[in-house]
Amino acid sequence: MSSFDDMIRRNQDARRARGFLTDMERVIGLPVVEHAEGGSKWTDTLRHDPAGPALRPIQERALTEIARGGGLFGAIGVGHGKTLIGLFAGTVLQAKRPLLLCPPPLVDQMLTDADEWRKWYTFTPPAVVSYGILSTAKGTHLIEDYKPDLIIADEAHSLRRPTSARTKRVARYLRQNPGTAFVALSGTMTSKSLFDFAHLLEWATRENCPIPGSYRSREQWAAVLDTEGEADRDAWIGFWPLVRWAFGALRLPDDEESRKTTARRAFQKRLDKTAGVVLTTSGSCDASLYLAPAFVNIPDGVRRCLAHLQNTWSLPDGTPLADGTAYARAARQLSAGFYYVWEWPGGLADLEWLDARSAWSRAVSHVLRYQSRAGLDSPLLVSQWVEAGNGSAELRTAWAAWSSVKHRPAPPTRAVWVDPFLVDFAESWQASQASPPLIWYASKAMHDALKSRKIPTYGEGDTPPPPGTVAAVSVAVFSKGHNFQAWQNQIILEPPSSGAIFEQLIGRTHRQGQTAGSVWVHIMQHARPFRKAVNKAQIEAQYIEATTGQRQKLNFARWVSNTSRGGLSPNDKQQ
Repeated sequence: MSSFDDMIRRNQDARRARGFLTDMERVIGLPVVEHAEGGSKWTDTLRHDPAGPALRPIQERALTEIARGGGLFGAIGVGHGKTLIGLFAGTVLQAKRPLLLCPPPLVDQMLTDADEWRKWYTFTPPAVVSYGILSTAKGTHLIEDYKPDLIIADEAHSLRRPTSARTKRVARYLRQNPGTAFVALSGTMTSKSLFDFAHLLEWATRENCPIPGSYRSREQWAAVLDTEGEADRDAWIGFWPLVRWAFGALRLPDDEESRKTTARRAFQKRLDKTAGVVLTTSGSCDASLYLAPAFVNIPDGVRRCLAHLQNTWSLPDGTPLADGTAYARAARQLSAGFYYVWEWPGGLADLEWLDARSAWSRAVSHVLRYQSRAGLDSPLLVSQWVEAGNGSAELRTAWAAWSSVKHRPAPPTRAVWVDPFLVDFAESWQASQASPPLIWYASKAMHDALKSRKIPTYGEGDTPPPPGTVAAVSVAVFSKGHNFQAWQNQIILEPPSSGAIFEQLIGRTHRQGQTAGSVWVHIMQHARPFRKAVNKAQIEAQYIEATTGQRQKLNFARWVSNTSRGGLSPNDKQQ
C-alpha cells in the first residue's frame, strides 16, 4: 500500500475511533440512483387538452423526482423548460400552499405563462413572490405568514449568498419547518464555488445531501473543486476517496490541473447519481453557435487614460481608487470610453459623509455576518435595532456618526466621456447587419449614449423589445428568463467576467424555439480588461461544466474571425 493510501486509511481510522462515520463515508454510502429517461406520465396525468404540447423528457424526470422525494436540486440548463417544472411542482407533490420565488422582472412573465399553460394542463399555480420583496424589511415575515409547505426557487442562484436577507429568511423558515419541501431550479446554479450552492443542495436533498455536513469538510472540498481553490495535501487526502469511488484506484496526479479535472468529474458523478438531483448534460438548442471577437481602434485619448489608470491607480480627473475592485471597474469603464465622477456641490467632497457612511457600512456587514436573526437580517432592520439602543458601543457610535449626516443627499454621479468610440462602433455595426441585431450593454452611461443615438434601448422597468427589431438591451435586466429566439445575431459591448452570466445571456437566443440554423454572438475584445473578463468567464464555465455536467455555451461554441460578419480588424496596438 502506498504512503498516500496509508494517509487516507489513518485519516478514516482516526474519525471512526471517535465513534462516527466520516463525511466522505456518508457521501459514498448514499444510494446510487439511475434516472430513467423517457415516458409521459405527467403529460398524460396533467394534460386535459391533447392539442397541448407534451412535456419534455427532462421536465418529466424532474417532476417524477419531486413527486418521489419532495425536494429537487435542478441544475437544468438555460432553455430546457424550468418554468413548467416550477409551475407544476406543487400539483405533483400535492402541496397545499406552494410558494414560488423568482427575480422581480420575471413575476409578470411567470403569471402569464401560468395562464397560458392552463389552456392545456390542469394544475394549481403556486403563489408567486419576487426575491426583491422578500429582501425588504416588509418581507421579514412574508414566508412565515404564508406558511408554504413547498418553496420553489426559480433562478435559485438568486439565493447564492448565505449572508443576504432573502437567503437567511428562506433558511430560517426551512429550519423551523423541516417538513417543507424545497425545489431549486437554475441554469447557472454555481459560478465559481461549491459554496454558491451547498446550502441549496442541502435544503433540496436533506439526508441524501451528497456533500459533507461539516463546514470544515466543505471548505476542504471547495479548496479542491473551486476555480480559485488552493488545496493542501490534507484536502486532497480527504477528497480522493470520492475519486476512488467514481473511477477506481486512481493515484493522485502530480499536476494540479489534472487533479482538479479528475476531482470535478468525480463530484459530478456523485451529484448526478443522487436522489432528488436532476442535471442536464446536453444543450437545449440544435442551432450552431458562433462567438466572434469584435475589435475597434482605441482612440489615443482613451489609451492615455488607461495608461494613467495603470500607473497611478487614479481616474483621469485625479480621483484615487480605493482598492482592486474599484480599479477593475474603472478599467472596464474606460475601455468603453467613459468613467464616472461624483458631482459634489461646489466641487468639495463631503469627507465627513464619506467616512461616516464607510464606517457604518462596515459595522452593518459585521452584524449581518455574525448576529443575523429574524428581525435583524437586513441593513434597514439593523439600523432600527441600533436606533432603539441595542448593539455594542462601537456599533452605536458608528450609527450616531452616520445618522447625523445620512440626511445629506448622496452626490449624483455623472458619466464623463473621454471618447464615444464604442457607441460610434455600435451604431455603425448594427446598421451594417443583414438582420436586426441585439446590442447588449451593462452600464447606465452606455444606455444613455445608445438612446441618444436613437437606437431603441431597453433597461430597468421596460418591457422586452418587439421581435424582429434592432434593440439595445441591458444585461442586468434581460439576461435571465426572457425568450429572444426571434434574434440570431447580437453583440456584447461590455462583456461580463462571469461564466454564469454569459450562459444566461447567450441562452436568451441560443435556446429551444430558435429556428435559425446558427446564432452569432459578437464580443468586444479590443481592450485588455474586456479580454481578461472573457478569459475569467471561460475558466468559470469550465468549472461549471466539470462539476454539474451542464454544457456551457462558452465551452462548446465555435470561436471564429469576426471580419466576415462586418466587424473591424484587430488593432495591432491593443491596450
